[in-house]
Amino acid sequence: MPFVDLHSHILPGFDDGASSEAEFLEMAQIAVRGGTSVMAATPHYDLESRSAEVEEIASAVEEHARLLRERGIPLTLVRGVEVRLNAGLFNLAKENGALDELGLGSSGKFMLVDLPLFDIPVATNDILFQIQLSGLTPILAHPERNRYLAKHPTMVGEMADRGIEMQVNAGSLEGIYGKTAQRFAHALLKEGVAKLVASDAHKPWGRSPDLSAASAIIQSKLGAEAARIMLELNPNHVLAGEHLKETVGFRLRRRKAAPSPTRRGSL
Repeated sequence: MPFVDLHSHILPGFDDGASSEAEFLEMAQIAVRGGTSVMAATPHYDLESRSAEVEEIASAVEEHARLLRERGIPLTLVRGVEVRLNAGLFNLAKENGALDELGLGSSGKFMLVDLPLFDIPVATNDILFQIQLSGLTPILAHPERNRYLAKHPTMVGEMADRGIEMQVNAGSLEGIYGKTAQRFAHALLKEGVAKLVASDAHKPWGRSPDLSAASAIIQSKLGAEAARIMLELNPNHVLAGEHLKETVGFRLRRRKAAPSPTRRGSL
């Protein structure tokens, strides 16, 4: 199963990810050994305090893709950004076509967005809706790591019902962000709320680009087909600008008018 990783900080010089070309190459080799064939380079991007332009990031992706080819590393690098969800994003979304350059891959139909780790902006739902009105589908990066959402898990299911896609971090499934994030991540996958898993790799170690352990965990919990959907099929759909496939069937809340009281505490 060739993995497609939609969230990484492999591109050096833009954020707290790879610190040099040597580290970039090491991360690429680790990703390939772990089974990844395509990786989106998604540096942090904050419209209220940005230090780099999208054109710079796109140029760096092309340059480092050439470097991979020259070194014979069979990893396809695609462009993207991880956009902080704030008022700057809301204002830009109101401009016709202004968000197109922030999309993932060449289709530009999906946008990777993230929240602060401890809370959520008051206007979060309005910002996400404005992105949708602009023609893009938001993918919320690692909702399981947000402390507020962990305490109010039904909010994530409500976002998913409004067409927001969810991406869980591989490291969350492995427990590297703590037990709360791990339990929440597994619940999001089990309930079918999150349809994407990515590395969110920052370094060759720790938060690494190796997706093989996450794949094994998903297979053990939900089966091989679920792992294939989350790590290969759906990421490819994102890059192609297509609708995502359900992972483990529709959630209970989608089959019934109201969630079962026995499951309300989880999602």
